[in-house]
Parts: sequence; structure tokens; C-alpha cells
Amino acid sequence: MRSRLLDAGAEVVLVYPEVVEVNRRGDPLRVPSDTPVRVRVTTSVDRSSDAELPGQVSSKVVKCLARSAPVGSWARVVYAGEDWDVAYPPRLSPGVSRATRHVEFGLRSRNTTPEAP
Repeated sequence: MRSRLLDAGAEVVLVYPEVVEVNRRGDPLRVPSDTPVRVRVTTSVDRSSDAELPGQVSSKVVKCLARSAPVGSWARVVYAGEDWDVAYPPRLSPGVSRATRHVEFGLRSRNTTPEAP
């Protein structure tokens, strides 16, 4: 039996996996791919702090669980319609059985500021 927590997550993130490109000098560079991969995830708030005064920054980190995800340090992730950064490297958990094997990774909000009218 498959795990509903992993296979039927409540949210979908778009992951632009990291790929290796060669720049004009011949050096390999890791960059996000141009093509996203849709990944169904279960999320929970990992850490959060809200700005209370003007000039302060809010900090949000979300923990994601997925059956599999092509997430790496240079991947681009779109969650809830916004760009997020990978907060910590993905961790593959072997689980107790194949049904519970999963990938766990964290996303950090980029704290985009709203445009002034």
C-alpha cells in the first residue's frame, strides 16, 4: 500500500531541476533548467518569523515531503505562485519499506516586497 501523505500531497510545486551548462570559457556551471517538473508535495511550516517594524524582513521556511523530487542546491522552485529557494539540501529517507521511501527538503521564502502603486 502506498502512502497518501507522499502520493496525494495537498500542494504542487514546480521544480526547475539543476542542470550543468558550459559557459563560453568552457567552465561547467550549475543552473536551473528551463523546463519545470510538477511535483506533488505535503508541506508543513518549519520556521517562521514575521516582521514587526518597517525595514525588518519576514522569514518563512517550509518543509516538503515528496515521493521523489529533482531538487538540488541550484534548482529553482515555484511554490504558491512565488519563487522560493532551497533552504537545505534534499534528504532521501529510505523509510521502513519501499512504500514509505521519500525525499524531504526545505524551502525558504525570497521575501519579495510588494510594488508601490
